[in-house]
This record gives sequence, structure tokens and C-alpha cells, in this order.
Amino acid sequence: MKKAFSSGLALIMLVLVLPFLISCSGISQEKYDKVNSDLGAAQAQIQKLQGDLTAKDTELKATSTKLGKARNEIEVLNAIFIPAITGELNNKSPDEMTSMFLGWRDKVNTIGDPTLTAKFQAIMDSGGGNEVTMEFFRYLLVDIQITLK
Repeated sequence: MKKAFSSGLALIMLVLVLPFLISCSGISQEKYDKVNSDLGAAQAQIQKLQGDLTAKDTELKATSTKLGKARNEIEVLNAIFIPAITGELNNKSPDEMTSMFLGWRDKVNTIGDPTLTAKFQAIMDSGGGNEVTMEFFRYLLVDIQITLK
């Protein structure tokens, strides 16, 4: 009888303890599936955000390049206009004027725009003719505007 009692007690303990042991052994399949789904969604969002970041980085580099070009164009504009407006050019010897023109040409060449370079060369070839000079400045101003759009 003692043996039967022990067996019965063991069976009752097993019935009472087994659900507790099962519930402590892990999470439900439903919870696991939800967490796994959330993880997949988060990973997909990370991939999308990394793609967005790459696109914005490319856009930033393009904008930076455009801004650099516009800055160089404005430097050329200032380098020529300021001495002309202040009358500084009126007091220059031919050698000094040639030196200034060569410096301006170097700034124009740095921009890397073949049309702008050709228009500046036309100024030099004409000895500073009004029509070619105006064409150079017209092109430069329009190009600055286009570059900054």
C-alpha cells in the first residue's frame, strides 16, 4: 500500500508539476512567430533606411560639387568685377594687366567648363573687347544660376 501511495503521489506531482515545467521551458509558438515577424520587419526597415542614406549621401556629394563650382564661378566674377568697379584696372601697366588676366584665366580653367574657358580666351584674344567680355559675363552669370538650381 505504501508503494501504491508513493506511485499515486508521484503521479499527482507529475500532473501538477508537468504544466509548470512546460510553461517554464520557453515561449509559445505564437509569441515566437510575432517576435520573429517583428525582427524581419525591423531588418527590412534597416535595409530601406540604409538605401535612403546612400541616396542622400550621393545627393549631398552632387550638391557639394555644384556648390564648389558656383563658388569658383563667383570668385572669378569677384576677381574681375571688383578691380574694374574700383578703378584699380585703370592704374595698371600692360605687364600688370597681363599678369591679372593670366591669374583670372587660371581661375577660369579651374572651373573646368570648356565653354567658359573659350569665352575667356576670346576676351584675351580681343584685347578685352566689350562684346566678347559681355558674352563671357552673360554666360558666367547664367551658368551660376543654372548650377545653383
